[in-house]
Amino acid sequence: MIPILPLDKLSAGAQAVLTAHQVDPAGLDMCLRLDLDMNGDYGEVWLAFSRKDGNLYRVTVGDSTFESCPLDCLSEPYIDNYATSNRLQVHRHAPDDKPPVQGDMTDEQFRDATRAWGLTGTTVILGYCTNTCKLKLLAFTAIWERLANGEDIGADDQIFEQFNRVCPKCGRPYTDQQNKICEHCISKKGVLHRLLGYFGYFRPQLIIIALCLLVNTAISIATPIISGQILYDRVIDKTGDLHEEKYVFLWVGVLVAMAVVSMGVGIVQNRVNAYMSTRVVRNMKNDIFRAMQHQSLSYFNQNPTGRLINRVNYDAERVRSFFIDGVPYFVMHVLSYVALSVVLFRISWQLTLLLFIPIIPVVLMIKFAIPKLIRAYSSLWRRSSSMNSMMNDSLTGIRVVKAFAKEDAETHRFYEYSSRLYKANLKVNAVSIWIFPVISILIGASCHAVWGPGGLMVIRGLFGKTMTYGQLTTYIGYTGLIFSPLSFFTNFTNQVTDVMNCAVRMFEVMDMTPEVAEAPNPVHLDSLRGDIVFDHVSFHYNPNRPILKDISFTIHEGDHVGLVGHTGSGKSTIANLITRMYDVVSGSITIDGVDIKQLEMASLRRNVAIVSQEVYIFRGTIADNIRYAKPDATLDEVVSAAKAANAHDFILQLPEGYETKVGIGSRSLSGGERQRISIARALLLNPSLLILDEATAAMDTETERLISEAIDRVSVGKTTISIAHRLSTLKNCNYLMAIDNGEFAEMGTAEQLMEKKGIYYRLWTLQNEQLQKVMEGR
Repeated sequence: MIPILPLDKLSAGAQAVLTAHQVDPAGLDMCLRLDLDMNGDYGEVWLAFSRKDGNLYRVTVGDSTFESCPLDCLSEPYIDNYATSNRLQVHRHAPDDKPPVQGDMTDEQFRDATRAWGLTGTTVILGYCTNTCKLKLLAFTAIWERLANGEDIGADDQIFEQFNRVCPKCGRPYTDQQNKICEHCISKKGVLHRLLGYFGYFRPQLIIIALCLLVNTAISIATPIISGQILYDRVIDKTGDLHEEKYVFLWVGVLVAMAVVSMGVGIVQNRVNAYMSTRVVRNMKNDIFRAMQHQSLSYFNQNPTGRLINRVNYDAERVRSFFIDGVPYFVMHVLSYVALSVVLFRISWQLTLLLFIPIIPVVLMIKFAIPKLIRAYSSLWRRSSSMNSMMNDSLTGIRVVKAFAKEDAETHRFYEYSSRLYKANLKVNAVSIWIFPVISILIGASCHAVWGPGGLMVIRGLFGKTMTYGQLTTYIGYTGLIFSPLSFFTNFTNQVTDVMNCAVRMFEVMDMTPEVAEAPNPVHLDSLRGDIVFDHVSFHYNPNRPILKDISFTIHEGDHVGLVGHTGSGKSTIANLITRMYDVVSGSITIDGVDIKQLEMASLRRNVAIVSQEVYIFRGTIADNIRYAKPDATLDEVVSAAKAANAHDFILQLPEGYETKVGIGSRSLSGGERQRISIARALLLNPSLLILDEATAAMDTETERLISEAIDRVSVGKTTISIAHRLSTLKNCNYLMAIDNGEFAEMGTAEQLMEKKGIYYRLWTLQNEQLQKVMEGR
């Protein structure tokens, strides 16, 4: 076994802690340094594992904490992130499902090991780090997953390169390594132009919104002039030219009318904006989802479902929020700021210069505060997530807690986590509690300071200029408006960056070319005969782990072929290649004499049906699920397919028969019932080629009999490929093909393969020995 190249070299402090606990640092396969401790504070924490010992170690250098846990206890590492922080969490095995571990371990030792890592819930947080360590953390989890899949990484450093990709334009690492997004080289102008293209169909709505913004901006500018210069100087003042009662009611009525108009215009703007933006987001989501549907199966294997759902929902919603709550108010604030500045300078440029003095320190303070708040909120998020994880662990594993009488210990542990969260809240308040009041004081002081020289200008003149009381009140009214856009402008830059990244991620999906692409002029076939030829086919999911190695065989029309072999030998991969879920790495596959790459994928898959062990039932009625293969099928056709699949009887026993709701959140079906619905779905399609991939695995004898009878009816006259571990289910096959470690091992009838005493003979012998032990009660 070749040691893995370490991500980080162990520090002297970490080596000392490991050595003190009888762990040889030289025997570790991989070490990773994290820059945040388990409380979310800056520190030195090490994660390391040894395949020889079968353990994962966590060392906190600051307090010399040492923790270890069997690798077999943990699986499915996942990285979650918030702002500048990342956390590594893993799935833990059920407490009553003791995993196999290296060496001798008593039940008590196992419980201690799992309790030390909080293994009483569904997830465990292994560590935190800032974005500085994120790339190495990604590599760490990728290596972990590959080792869990049985891959030997060895000295191959390819996995490190894929998490250290650099932008070819600027030479800096991609800010989004997986999607190869470099925020430094993003053409924001091009992305914004493409986003605005979605609004091209809504020109009337855009014009209405622009008019609404102009009207509201004009009203906001005009209101102080009317309430100040007109009402005070010309109406209320005895020397004014409008000093009559009727003008009081007239101009007050004008102010009220303007307020009503402003409110009405705002309602119209919001309604039009909502109408437009929701349709734009709908179109974006449709485009993203359509692009995803055309991606290859490998794309979905490489991207977790949650991430893809997030791509459709979150990214598009962020764009919608930006164009509803961001762009209109940005335009309005810009117009207001420009107009207000012009008006203020026209009234008194001397007072305006005095008023603008605090703007520079206010902007600098906002710029200073935002990074600190981001760090403080990141720490708050880490500690909040730690406390939530602790509560989840304790409440989910309450049976274990009570079994060991650890209620008080768990309560004390919660107090500790709660105290850490309290301190994180104090850090957030320590920044926000002074920065925003100071900004308010500066702005307030500036606005109030204007009263001094302004009052002198009214009383006796100042700076060689006099001012009326109405002009002063108008000016004071504008001072409150001039500062409100500042914080918005500061945050708007961050919003633009966020939306640009969301848009780039969306367009990256839309523009992605599927790995399995349609031929330029594909061959359309209404039906298939079912002649299949594999010619020197090789395939791998990962270059370091070949699945099929130079396989060649021929299946003739109407044949019923059984594929046998050990788990992971490549049997299901052959089924995936026949349906062109993946393309071969080398060699070729032909169906009815046509290279599969030249066949139209839709016509190919309409003529091939797969019945697998993993059956998916969509939300909807049973009839809808059967009809999924043929949406225009009549109810009579659905019933006929269900009868042929031995599903009709159990469906009629359900409360609403074929209209019974099934799927997530609805009535649950047994494995056998789900499988028979899957067979009915395949039968309704009436395929030319049928692939049965472990269709009766994990079924009881009676259910297996019903499913086998249905399969026998479905496969009549069709080319059929059956994949099974239970060799007894292959009794109706014309001949069998054995795959061993990705290579074609042998072919023939069951009797012929038994005589060869090869892999089929060994599998048959093992199954019979196990059956014999069951019969003897051993």
